[in-house]
Amino acid sequence: MGVSMKKPKDFNIILNRIHAAQNWRDSCYKDRWRENIKQYRSIADKKPQEFSNIFVPQTFMMCETVKARVAESLFANRPYVSVLPRNTDDASNAKAAESLIDWQLNERMNIKRLFADDILQDAIVLGTAVCFTGWLKQERQIKEKMEITIPLVDDDGNPFIDDMGMPAMVTSEELVPRMVTVYDDPLTQKVDLFDFYVDRTATTIQDARFCGHVEYLTKEQIENFVENAGWKVDWENVSPIEDITGGKEIRAEITGATLGGADDTYDNKDKNSKYAVTHYWEDNRHVVIINDVECVLDEENPFNHGEKPYDKCCYVPLTNEFYGIGIPETVKDLQAELNTARNMRIDYNAMALRRMWKIRKGCGLTPKDLVWKQGGVLQVDDMEDILEINVQPLPASAFSNEDVIKQDMRDATGVHDIILGLAQADETATTTMTKDNNASIRFKFFIEAVVDDMLLPIVNKMLSMDTQYLEQGRIIRLIDDAGQVGELLAILPDELGNDYDFYYVGSSVEPMANKELNKNKMIEAYQLAMANPVVQQDMNIQRNLLRELFNALEIKEVDKIVPSENELPMMSPMAPQVMSSGGPQQATSMQAEPMISVNPTTMEV
Repeated sequence: MGVSMKKPKDFNIILNRIHAAQNWRDSCYKDRWRENIKQYRSIADKKPQEFSNIFVPQTFMMCETVKARVAESLFANRPYVSVLPRNTDDASNAKAAESLIDWQLNERMNIKRLFADDILQDAIVLGTAVCFTGWLKQERQIKEKMEITIPLVDDDGNPFIDDMGMPAMVTSEELVPRMVTVYDDPLTQKVDLFDFYVDRTATTIQDARFCGHVEYLTKEQIENFVENAGWKVDWENVSPIEDITGGKEIRAEITGATLGGADDTYDNKDKNSKYAVTHYWEDNRHVVIINDVECVLDEENPFNHGEKPYDKCCYVPLTNEFYGIGIPETVKDLQAELNTARNMRIDYNAMALRRMWKIRKGCGLTPKDLVWKQGGVLQVDDMEDILEINVQPLPASAFSNEDVIKQDMRDATGVHDIILGLAQADETATTTMTKDNNASIRFKFFIEAVVDDMLLPIVNKMLSMDTQYLEQGRIIRLIDDAGQVGELLAILPDELGNDYDFYYVGSSVEPMANKELNKNKMIEAYQLAMANPVVQQDMNIQRNLLRELFNALEIKEVDKIVPSENELPMMSPMAPQVMSSGGPQQATSMQAEPMISVNPTTMEV
């Protein structure tokens, strides 16, 4: 039966707020988001079968190009976020916090895939992305082989006695069940916009009076919260929900997929029956409601950071509006024009292939006679009894018009050919570099918005929850971006703190053309420096120059190549020598050969 908790006095007020926010969302944005998804998925409206109905996937290509470029630039370098202490005495603790966060972002959350597959896709396609950051502790029962000692007995169950008069013992292996913790860390998840609701007067999560989301949980999942999170449920007051209208179902309906089935209807005794669970959040309050009738939790904000556990970012923010706009909405009319132009040209070509004829009345020919037959012959009394209706060929402007539309779409989104790795054959390097720079500015602006509105707030919440919920130390193994395995690092909860500043250091939005130019400049600078007599005599300067050159050339594991400071005293600068008949002599010129020879054209070291 379960235990029912007393409903809060403002329960009906909370329900009215939730329903009003959901109705406002559905009336203003639901249809718009549905159209954006259809356009992204290249789903065309139905037309009569005799007409062409091609949907040119130009919007899909642009969205995927932007998503891939932003995701790759956003997480180009590890660690993604640098943790700096505000007190110089906390430098070691800040380094421990930075290592723990980097490990949790990559090894526990797989943050790069989460952003690329979910968050960035929603932001680019729907215009807005929302995520939830909380703490998850998950246990699982496993079976392990364990050695146990049991007495050796005969067929009648009597123990054998050894020489010492003691029962003879034998060791055997048995499978013993054991509970293990498989996850006990922060967790960030995307919240579907169709499931999220917010105060309609808000423009950000911070200034919203309330917000929340709806999720569909099974009875077994809810009972787990009853046991571990203090929920109180009276199962006689709630029934399984059959008509699920969440974001997953809406997206499936748009694409024509079906999620229902005969096994989706459960009774209230089935642990797999589903219920609509609504989370309502204020800055200092959290309320959970099942099926809009049963309040199962009313508590203060459980997180020490005291904020609503949501974050959002927009692809194109709009002034005084909570939701932004994405690429499909920006190029909606241009995509429709492109589809129309393509389909009209196909229909025209089809009409030209399926020719029409003029037949003189009384000539004896019927429309069946005009069906094409291999080697067929039509007998007529007069050559004018049958005449073909000529179709004029398409003008050249019919083909150039599509290029104009695509160029307009590229101008609107910033996804030019250079972003796709394409360039005009007669284009100079300066022109290509200028286009690449201009296009990168737009992506850099969006990356900064994602960092400021999403990534850094997530990290801030993560560290706060680490200090709140982390009970045992962590032994982590950091893996760098090149996939190299590092040393094991032990981190204790006492080493963490909250008095830190967070700086994003993971981005690399520099255009490729600029990178190649900078590499060439670095090579030239290295060669000029190595020709200087002062540099030739100072091994420290040579070592630092070599490190900078290798970093510019993006060579991994520089520390394994360049001598360390401890190895430098064992090395001495070699003055240039010339060979003569009497043996080696000191060269008159002070110019020495550089430590490394680099081809500026091919950049071969």
